[in-house]
Amino acid sequence: MRSIFLCLIGCLLPAGYAAAQHLRPGFDKAEYIELLKVCARHGSADYVKNIPEPEHSVMVYRSPVVGLENRWDLWIRDDKVAILSIRGTTASQVSWLANFYAAMVPAKGTLQLSRAERFAYNLADDPKAAVHVGWLFSTAYLSRDILPRLDSVYRSGIRDVVIIGHSQGGAIAYLLTAHLYRLQQQGLLPPDIRFKTYCSASPKPGNLYFAYDYERMTRGGWAYNVVNTADWVPETPVSIQTTSDYNRTNLFAIAPDLIRKLKFPMNWIGKYAYGRLNNPVKRIQRRYERYLGRMAARQVKKHFPDYVPPAYYPSSDYVRTGNTIVLYADPAYYKLYPDSKNNIFIHHFFEPYIYLARQLPDRFIP
Repeated sequence: MRSIFLCLIGCLLPAGYAAAQHLRPGFDKAEYIELLKVCARHGSADYVKNIPEPEHSVMVYRSPVVGLENRWDLWIRDDKVAILSIRGTTASQVSWLANFYAAMVPAKGTLQLSRAERFAYNLADDPKAAVHVGWLFSTAYLSRDILPRLDSVYRSGIRDVVIIGHSQGGAIAYLLTAHLYRLQQQGLLPPDIRFKTYCSASPKPGNLYFAYDYERMTRGGWAYNVVNTADWVPETPVSIQTTSDYNRTNLFAIAPDLIRKLKFPMNWIGKYAYGRLNNPVKRIQRRYERYLGRMAARQVKKHFPDYVPPAYYPSSDYVRTGNTIVLYADPAYYKLYPDSKNNIFIHHFFEPYIYLARQLPDRFIP
């Protein structure tokens, strides 16, 4: 099977082709639009009928459906760049379960997928870093299929790899990118593979400390988060910030002591006010973990009975992650794509993203 796959890729390479770097850092409007056309091909023929075909890319592989209705495609661009295209949410309840399984877990650890299989991951160095467990679960299953194909692509002479995902696919693209970088740092992937990532219309993948690590890892123009300002999906998941989410050295850590030192009645008033502000959000965080962690995990186990839910990280402080390209929805945009109560995804689809991307400068490093 591998030899057939290598031959297929080889047919796309010109005679005498030698390994070379074709990716450049920086946000490239034409590159992004081409990738949107690629990523849109996960949809049905009716869904993509108004989206032009990719001009410079050919699909060479489509994965089976794995995990929580996840799938990815491998495309080869004509400048001999491999494209890993991650599918977003489908209409199925299982696919949506990946979104609603929204408790956080540490960004370094192990998922017990079954009795025989454990997924070890290290997405960030900071022990305070945490990520969305549902999309991590999806990343675990996708990576099982992606890594052998990536090896075959490398053996064919390709060294440049672009990762693209739209919507849920963008959220998974964050975690997959971090996973591949860590494997590379551990010597488990060749050091001369160059990754570039576009997370399009993506929800927030983790907390601030994951964002710090991801942005450090991909700095220099090698990863982008592209957001339509009219789109509500990048505003999710719901973020709950408590006093436990700050760095160890912070005002809130000493606030109780400061309040106790105040004179009566200000110490009583301060204690009451601090409790009224602090305690409710901590209760909400615990409910978040109960409903979107433990209860959601029971639904996952209906599909994967041997899955062992991990211990959750006590936070839901999701943040926007990565070098962000803002697609600004101006009055001209709203004339084409007006707000709608009947179609809550009107600003989330590929067409408005392509329209707004075309308004950007051709290429720049923000």
